[in-house]
Amino acid sequence: MHQLLTKLRSLIWPARPDPAKSRRIAEVRLVFSGFIAVVIIGTIGTRIVGLAEAHTNLRLAVHGQAPAAMRGRILDREGRLLAGNLPITVLHANPSEIMNVDDAASSLATILPHHTSAYLRALLSKKTKYVELDRQLSPKQHAAILQLGIPGVYFAKGMTRIYPRSQTAAHILGAVDTDHIGIAGIEKSFNAVLSAGDDVMLSLDIGLQTIIGHEIQKQIDRFEAIGGAGVILDMHSGEILAAASLPDFNPNQFGRASADARFNRATKGLYEMGSTFKVLNTAIALETGAAEINQRFDVGKPMRISRFTITDYKPRNRPLNVPEILVYSSNIGSARIAEEIGAKTQRAYMDKLGLLDRLPLEVPETSKPLSPTKWRRSTTATVSYGHGISISMAHLASAIAAASGTGYWIPPTLIKSKTGDTPLKLRVFSDSTTRAVRSMMRLVVSHKDGSGKFAEAPGYVVGGKTGTSEKIKIGGYNKKANVTTFAAVFPVHEPHYVIITMIDEPKGQKHSYGYATAGWVAAPPIRRIVEQIAPLLGILPVDENSPSIRQKLMLDFKIGNEEATLASY
Repeated sequence: MHQLLTKLRSLIWPARPDPAKSRRIAEVRLVFSGFIAVVIIGTIGTRIVGLAEAHTNLRLAVHGQAPAAMRGRILDREGRLLAGNLPITVLHANPSEIMNVDDAASSLATILPHHTSAYLRALLSKKTKYVELDRQLSPKQHAAILQLGIPGVYFAKGMTRIYPRSQTAAHILGAVDTDHIGIAGIEKSFNAVLSAGDDVMLSLDIGLQTIIGHEIQKQIDRFEAIGGAGVILDMHSGEILAAASLPDFNPNQFGRASADARFNRATKGLYEMGSTFKVLNTAIALETGAAEINQRFDVGKPMRISRFTITDYKPRNRPLNVPEILVYSSNIGSARIAEEIGAKTQRAYMDKLGLLDRLPLEVPETSKPLSPTKWRRSTTATVSYGHGISISMAHLASAIAAASGTGYWIPPTLIKSKTGDTPLKLRVFSDSTTRAVRSMMRLVVSHKDGSGKFAEAPGYVVGGKTGTSEKIKIGGYNKKANVTTFAAVFPVHEPHYVIITMIDEPKGQKHSYGYATAGWVAAPPIRRIVEQIAPLLGILPVDENSPSIRQKLMLDFKIGNEEATLASY
């Protein structure tokens, strides 16, 4: 009974707990609860940070700072890097979180010297939640900005497009915008491929590209010209091995380039190529039977067609045969040959040679040639010596290749051919025609009276043709502004490469005796280019007087009263 009463008493009046014991229990419970709270808060915090980073990355992706996939590389034909990617630190801000815009702008300007306080203040004052402040922070700048502790200023990892060779091949490579979308050149035309992470291998050889660009620039400087361009073409594959346009730009700073610097004179610029067209005129005449090698044409007096009068730069007061017309660069002789060809046939061959349409090049910077809508007698005459029709240098290179090399017109390309690939080609000229044409082109360079003698590169058997034309202006031609061009083939006895050089608006100099013609301006770079690129192409110098080479260039004819063959220089 006593035990029962005790139990009932304890239920009604519970015993007073031990204070020390209770305190210990409470402390344990508090510590445990605190630990649980820390874990929960930490988990929530991590999730918040993760969401913030995800939001930042999404925001950066929207603004082009963090591309979803690594953009593919652009390589030259030997696999050397022309365009790639570089990891960067992107500095950005949320203007709505900036407490003091003026202080933030001033502090950042001390660390970012290429940005003024005013510029940064304008960015940080925008009514937006995202502005990019800088894309390429150095580690030192990164640390310094961290120490500032400015609320609303953030860092993110990004990627930028980089062109390690600066200006070299800039017009062909092009550029991307801040969203890593191609906006010019190969970057634009192959944007889908590159965006998917795939590489693009070009036909360009960076060594050849550097050489031709350097030599063209030297000539621009020597003759105070406004620009120039150069193209090297493999006539057997149609591959463009080099395509330089000057002035050029740094694609790493595309936005700072002027419109003139961005203009591609090699593929987009249209020019009257002057007497280089006489090579084509000669080839057409021989192919169609309109003229024979030793057939003579009267060039003793100016030729009148409608309201036009055709004259020669250096008149020859006697009839000239076909090789002489090319060597002496006679406009009158070329026009008379063209009359034998006829307008319909001439135009048909211009079409076969791709000179009436835009080239299918792999860059957006191309142009459709400017050609007459009606092919009149006067048109036929002027086109024979490169007037009245405007084309690009790439057009000229592919046409010269057909007339002096393989006989096939092959569409030029900027993409390296794969092993076993056979290029599309159209037979235009026979082997006998091309053999005769390149023999004459050799004489243009090797003969003492040849207009291209300054292109001679001993041992490498260069052939070619000069072209000087006045630039078109409203109402006619500008007699004070010339375009000078040289079309070369080498080695001419075993033709493989076409080189085109063009200097835009050269000025006569003391060292050129005041002349600013193609023979003085556009021909000399050919010699220097050939001497430098030949070893890179595996071409060794030869004895030009060897029987084998003389035989390949043999073509009997006379220059005036001089008995000559194209092999007896």
